[in-house]
Amino acid sequence: MQSSKTSSSVITDATKTTRTYWPAGLFALFLFGLWHFVTAYGGLIDPLFLPSPIKVINAAIALGEGNLFIDVLATVMRVMVAFGASILIALPLALVMSESRFLKQLLIPYIDFVRYIPVPVLIPLTILFFGIGEEAKIVLLFIGTFFQVVLLFESNLMHVPKEYFDLAYSLHFSTFQRLAMKLQSAIPEMYDNMRISLGLSWSYVIIVELVAAQTGIGHMIKEAQRFSLTANVYVGILIMGIIGFISDYLFRKSYTWFFPYKK
Repeated sequence: MQSSKTSSSVITDATKTTRTYWPAGLFALFLFGLWHFVTAYGGLIDPLFLPSPIKVINAAIALGEGNLFIDVLATVMRVMVAFGASILIALPLALVMSESRFLKQLLIPYIDFVRYIPVPVLIPLTILFFGIGEEAKIVLLFIGTFFQVVLLFESNLMHVPKEYFDLAYSLHFSTFQRLAMKLQSAIPEMYDNMRISLGLSWSYVIIVELVAAQTGIGHMIKEAQRFSLTANVYVGILIMGIIGFISDYLFRKSYTWFFPYKK
């Protein structure tokens, strides 16, 4: 009986997923057909600005036979390292800020100050301090992500329901137990904000890689622009979009796995 219920649940989830994504897939096919028609038969747009889908696919195949995998891997690693460092530092700091009004009032003005500074403005100083190696790129991505994440985490922790604390006091929770309860209550919203913040890292990584990078999708796009290889530029853009879509999808799916009670 339990097995049949599980099978039924899996089939229901699969059906819901299919119903959710088929309009998007159909619209993607429509856009692909429109793109092909405009470039192949319309003659309205110069191929230098909008190459045909066939040219983009051929460019992707040619790049795949070269260094495309290395470029993609380099970009993914930079994002993951900077994003991971942001989460690891922002989480305990946000927890402490949510507990200490003094520390919050002390740090918030500086966090807000840095948060509103555009990342490209910091490129000259970052190169001056860290050179043109990987450290500078990781630091720039970290700055672009960390100050957003810490505020989001702190806000999530501040919105834990008051009833939870009343229960903790009634049960004589220790400080450690109360903090664990607070973190456990806020972690679903924090996890969802991590998904949003990852998008920030991906939006900054191309800017970072346009400066003194020898590998990465941004470097590939810059080299393609130098030699007017527009199809290669579109390949880079599409790869970024696909990676972003996959990472976002994985976050959404894993959210239901980690927090089934939030369905």
